[in-house]
Amino acid sequence: MFGKLKERLSGGSKKLSGKTDLLEGICAMAALVAMADGEIEDSEVEATLAALQAHATLGGAFAASEIERALDKQLARAKGGMAGKLALKREIEEAKAKNATDELEMALMVAIDVAMADGEMEPQERVVLEDLAKRLGFSLSSYL
Repeated sequence: MFGKLKERLSGGSKKLSGKTDLLEGICAMAALVAMADGEIEDSEVEATLAALQAHATLGGAFAASEIERALDKQLARAKGGMAGKLALKREIEEAKAKNATDELEMALMVAIDVAMADGEMEPQERVVLEDLAKRLGFSLSSYL
């Protein structure tokens, strides 16, 4: 059983390798979740980066430095007011257009993990996650 799980995870990593549009979309979702309360604290950045790098599939598909660069880019956008948030949402729409349903489902799960990185999901984070799930064609309640 463990072997099959490991095979699925490593296969997922290979499948994602080079899909920087998906990585950018995942980081855009993470940035929106981190910015849900109106500010991004250093502890949130650290927790978000750790969650992304520790994710078995993402960590296997992308180098830690790639993940950090993509997250930094999207966090900078999140701090850019309404224009920045619009750019993040466009990044997510682009990822949706270019990736399979299972990859988008994984992206949503990563965003949920980011929201739960501090042990709880804040009401503002849930609102953001509801919007993200809807944008991707999912119902958040199916994943909580």
